[in-house]
Amino acid sequence: MPLLELPHWLIIAGTLLVLVGLVGLAFGPRKRAEPEPELLPGDLDAWKAEQHRSSDDHHRSAAA
Repeated sequence: MPLLELPHWLIIAGTLLVLVGLVGLAFGPRKRAEPEPELLPGDLDAWKAEQHRSSDDHHRSAAA
């Protein structure tokens, strides 16, 4: 009779796969989202563009 039969090997292999996955999540590359640039009061062109974009989105959502 072998030391470990088939179900035991599957349990050990599954445990190792879970551990490797957790280590990969812990030490893997992290993607960080870049924050949107802050609109300053003196930046009139950016403010107008933002207002135009938000009004387009509002009209699209109202039409749908």
